[in-house]
Amino acid sequence: MYFCKTTANSAIPMKPLSFFLITSFLTFTSPLFGLPTQEDIKITTSTVIQDNNFSGRGNDNEEILRLELQTTGGGEVAFESLVMSLNGTTDINDIEEIKIYSTGTSVKFDPRNPLAQGAQLLATAAPKEGEITIPLKGETSLGINNIWITFKVKETAKEGNQLDAEVISISTETETHGFENGNPEGSREILLRRTLVYGPGDYGSANYRIPAITTAADGSLVILTDKRKYNSIDLPEDIDIVANRSTDGGKTWSEPFLLAEGQGYGKGFGDAVIIRSNIGKLVALFVGGPGLWGSTAENPQRTYISTSDDHGQTWTPPRDITAQIYGAECPDPVRSQWQSLFFGSGHGLCTRAGRLMAVMAVRETLENRRLHNYAVYSDDDGESWHVSERAIVDGDEAKVVELNNGDILMSSRTKGNRLWAKSSDGGITWGPKNSWEEIWGNACDADIIRYTSTKDGYDKDRILHTLPNHSTRRNVTMWLSYDEGATWPVKKTIARNESAYSSITILPDGTIGVYIEEDETTPYKMYFLNFSLEWLTNGADRLTPHINNTINNCCIFAL
Repeated sequence: MYFCKTTANSAIPMKPLSFFLITSFLTFTSPLFGLPTQEDIKITTSTVIQDNNFSGRGNDNEEILRLELQTTGGGEVAFESLVMSLNGTTDINDIEEIKIYSTGTSVKFDPRNPLAQGAQLLATAAPKEGEITIPLKGETSLGINNIWITFKVKETAKEGNQLDAEVISISTETETHGFENGNPEGSREILLRRTLVYGPGDYGSANYRIPAITTAADGSLVILTDKRKYNSIDLPEDIDIVANRSTDGGKTWSEPFLLAEGQGYGKGFGDAVIIRSNIGKLVALFVGGPGLWGSTAENPQRTYISTSDDHGQTWTPPRDITAQIYGAECPDPVRSQWQSLFFGSGHGLCTRAGRLMAVMAVRETLENRRLHNYAVYSDDDGESWHVSERAIVDGDEAKVVELNNGDILMSSRTKGNRLWAKSSDGGITWGPKNSWEEIWGNACDADIIRYTSTKDGYDKDRILHTLPNHSTRRNVTMWLSYDEGATWPVKKTIARNESAYSSITILPDGTIGVYIEEDETTPYKMYFLNFSLEWLTNGADRLTPHINNTINNCCIFAL
């Protein structure tokens, strides 16, 4: 041991030489000498992710680019600025404001209220030509940093224009980081509307699914949705059915109205069809109970009706109509042996003569799991119900539309080319099963609806059809027929990414509305889309209504 003498001549232990070397190093690298104790945070890698979903006029906080910054080092370093441009945007006058947010490690961003969901607003800026240098607030943190470049879209933005951006660099107080691929492929195309109606977690529910939409007699839009409270699974889970209204063309939506409330596992409701009768009554058909595969003739999945006489603002309590349709209580000897069924959810049909109609997928026997299509119809605005002959063998969720000659055309779910059949007696008996060459895709619920008819004074007959045009549930597409469903020469994508069930209506102004499931990874979000015939046909066709004409019994106010 080494010793040294103090000024008081008392001996104290001496430290080894290594101690002095270490402490000297720490001293000369301490903050007292103005040097950092460890390396500052540094951006080591970055990725720029493009959002290429459709956008909508008037939308705020529309995600354009997400910057994923990977950092190493220690401490926190303040952001200073971001340099970007509006490269790829058709018209910068479509943009009211640029907003930049940070969500830290989270890749979730809710544009409806990002601050309430934990996002931090780093900056706002006005759009302009050329490079835009935007001062930033906030600090980087160690690990992943997600930065969102968003736009507030003007209410006057032009349908069909593109929204896009290029990020050039981001600076902190210690460095400037350039982006190698700051303008990935893709952009966001503007629709008249793309409104998020429900997302997971809204109103305390884990998920929402199964869209149904119609236009009420007062011009309001009415939707029905499965509120899947605890998961995204079908019946027999505990599910409510909720209704919402919009009186401004789908821009905003009311608080939900409870149509049918589930009371626990095996006591839920779901798969609703909505029909608007010729007298303006709204009729909802849906099922409830043990689920498609747990149902038997003795304990069948129940069928219900609920109606509204005030354009969807209030609904009657669910009325059980199971005995009229099938199961052991049904007086029909054949249908009394059926094991299970459910409705092809979405938009139902009211014919010119006033017949209400929907389609069921029926499991007839206990021994096999095959489903077959039957129409269910009412000639007294839903008081009593009748069942057709078998329509499509091995058909699943299906919809119907009335043709000009009075025939009923049924379109049914299958994998690959879409199935169809016709009835020439109002939906009681059905012709052979066929398939369309042009309409193909995933085995998914879809919709078919009349848009215009020459019988009502329009220049053309038009029928619309939707379906995911892909082997998986993505790329929901709309087809347009001018010859009563024989051919479908027009098609256009209306949901580019993950997307599934859809339901169509026609708005009072003659534009097209779709209530649709998108983004299964969350799982689904429920969006309302609105676009014109001119957009759908890339300018090749435009609606030219006459005064006093009607679309789906809904007066056209203006175009």
